[in-house]
Amino acid sequence: RESAQRTTVIYEKPYYPEINVDPKDTSSIISTALALLYPEDDDNDNNDDSRNVLRTQKLELQQRLKVKVVTGGITNALFCITGFLPYEEFDSVLVRIFGAEGMIDRDVETSTFACLAECGIAPNYLGRFGNGRIEGWLDHYFPLSLADLQSQDTGEAIAVQMAKLHFGFCVPSELREWHNEEEPGLWTQLFSWMEQAQKIESYKTAGDEERAAKSLDLPGVAVELNWLKNEVIPKDSTVAFCHNDALAGNIMKHEHTKTIQLIDFEYGGANYIAFDIANHLNEYAGGTSVEENGVPNYQLLPSQERQTGFITAYVRAARLAAGKTGETKQLSEEEEIESLLKEVQGFILANHLYWGLWAVNQASVEGTNEFDYMNYAINRFAQYLVVKKEFVHIEIN
Repeated sequence: RESAQRTTVIYEKPYYPEINVDPKDTSSIISTALALLYPEDDDNDNNDDSRNVLRTQKLELQQRLKVKVVTGGITNALFCITGFLPYEEFDSVLVRIFGAEGMIDRDVETSTFACLAECGIAPNYLGRFGNGRIEGWLDHYFPLSLADLQSQDTGEAIAVQMAKLHFGFCVPSELREWHNEEEPGLWTQLFSWMEQAQKIESYKTAGDEERAAKSLDLPGVAVELNWLKNEVIPKDSTVAFCHNDALAGNIMKHEHTKTIQLIDFEYGGANYIAFDIANHLNEYAGGTSVEENGVPNYQLLPSQERQTGFITAYVRAARLAAGKTGETKQLSEEEEIESLLKEVQGFILANHLYWGLWAVNQASVEGTNEFDYMNYAINRFAQYLVVKKEFVHIEIN
């Protein structure tokens, strides 16, 4: 809805569409956060004294707040603003400045995030501005590293949280048009990115046209997409609201309680649960940090034993969640584990093409100077061929 100041309200939090933050300007980041956290609404009955108190508080905070860059993301620019105590119960907030322009519907994504936050699945939603939003800061949590993913206990804790997301979150009616479980987003997204990639006429960074011509086979990728859709992925694969981007940096762990918290749901939506699991297992290899610069280490991928352990923990948590809703399972636990483990192998293939095409389009839009999206695409497509060879061999035998 709109206020007298033309401020849209999303889930009872303000949205200033005309404010755009400059990520290189600390004062811009702070002033925007203060405008969202302490809105001055002409419609309310605040008297002049209360308004003056609010403005004085904002001026004091403007002087004392500190901003630091949060590392780990390549799509968005992230900042932590600290110093709200004793004015608030919290001391810090997260400022997210959106990237991936044109690839994510930020209206739908922000509304979805706000709903997830309201349900206690995502961090708090505190408001939105033209090119980003404000989120609650997770005190005493740290993002996982690739080394952390090698821990079996941590892996199984992630599996439990993923199952809770899939079977514990019900998409509200106002968002079902965009998160329709009758139309999982995988194929729509894949073929949309395929079409976008095929239409690329030039790349932002010098030399990438030559690299693309030498190393990318987009017509071949299109053939593989059709093969996966028509012959590999089951038509009746289970669908739920999925994270779709559960890499190490999008998973937080509390330093004391060891509680797992999923963050960054911007690629979230109705999808196949086996794809969400496959995506996470592929992310054991990394490749998306600035330091890795598009080079995954596939030696870090989980063994078949570790995959089985992850899926066992997932199925047990999912069955527990299904039991709470009165849903009955047709398969035994052992049969469900075996079936899902097999299904995930096909989605591991689809996941390589998913992020490979994403990276091709990112290379065109964002360039490859700060992160080598082109290199990442080339590596994901190459690994697809390696895994396909193993997959076909197993299927034949």
